Amino acid sequence: MKHNKTNGASLLACTLAGLALITSASAQPSYTVTDLGTLSGGGSSTAYGLNDLGDVVGSCWPDIYSGDTTGFVWRNGVMTSTGRLPKGFYSYANAINSSGVVVGVGDTGNGRPQSWVSTASGLYNFFPNNGGNTYTVGINEAGAICGNYTKSLSGWVASWKAAIWTPDPKDPRKYRTTDLPVIPGIDPKSTQVFTTAFNQAGQVVGSASNDLMGEHACLWNNNAAHSIVDLGMFPGDWSSVAYGINDFGQIAGESHPAFGTRPVVWNNDAAHSPSELPQLPGDNSGQASRINNLGHVIGSSYHSDPGTWDNATLLRLVVWRDGGVFELQSVLEPVTGAGWTVTGAAAINNLGQIVGSGMHNGQARAFLLTPAAQ
Repeated sequence: MKHNKTNGASLLACTLAGLALITSASAQPSYTVTDLGTLSGGGSSTAYGLNDLGDVVGSCWPDIYSGDTTGFVWRNGVMTSTGRLPKGFYSYANAINSSGVVVGVGDTGNGRPQSWVSTASGLYNFFPNNGGNTYTVGINEAGAICGNYTKSLSGWVASWKAAIWTPDPKDPRKYRTTDLPVIPGIDPKSTQVFTTAFNQAGQVVGSASNDLMGEHACLWNNNAAHSIVDLGMFPGDWSSVAYGINDFGQIAGESHPAFGTRPVVWNNDAAHSPSELPQLPGDNSGQASRINNLGHVIGSSYHSDPGTWDNATLLRLVVWRDGGVFELQSVLEPVTGAGWTVTGAAAINNLGQIVGSGMHNGQARAFLLTPAAQ
């Protein structure tokens, strides 16, 4: 989504104001719910991503016992199949840019996840990696793709690398792989990175781990070296993970105190200072998973028993916006939200629309939540 200088500054001001965590009562938002349905022959669906036009991607499957899943694109009320890679048993569509180019994951007949991008002639495996696994995370408007891969699997241990793939200017059918840097420790075998999100500015977030520091949230800059920044934790905590980033460089994730999880936004100041987001009343733990350019954040809130890893309450999905925290289930518009139980929220676009999955009249369905006019 492009912004001129004036609008970008205004949106940034609104975003910063929204993250000021105002504790006074905030107006309750409302979201209309759209059931995205399923592909022909598919019994269930779930959504993983969307663009700023409201196009949604995800996957459908015949029943809960089947691994026979197929990716989909939902646009203007119509769901179409992405298909699968040749000989593949499954596919998932993870992200879509505003040009309608989709990236996802699927196998080529052996069950191992491979990366694909949609083309006019079908799905294209842009990084054949049949000796290991590959997972795409996102695609930006320039067509660059971000994700993770491992070249080999040793038992249950995989040495993950983070990468950006860009179309080869000499041959757009091919992609150039750029491995992202790590934060080294003493033992190279313990050093790993994993990406979770990608913005339009080419910045990447995720986590880095080694035998000296454990796991820390991190940011890769969009410079020649793709330099890595250790985001650290909320003061006093012991580890952290970043899950989302907006186009202004603000980052959503979680930081871990002893026996707990706190939802955090790392600001886009020079120090990337962290701010804790409030939980729902009575809760003491949570996670921030995605953030848009308006400063809206989606995630979860729950209560954990002090000094244990036990959850005393069920996890509740939430949206942070307009200075407040709201349970998603409680902000569904009554008519379109009738019969819905929200079970997962996967992504939020710059219009404030949210996609995920839930139960609608007893059926597992992907949904699109659209902010209602206030």
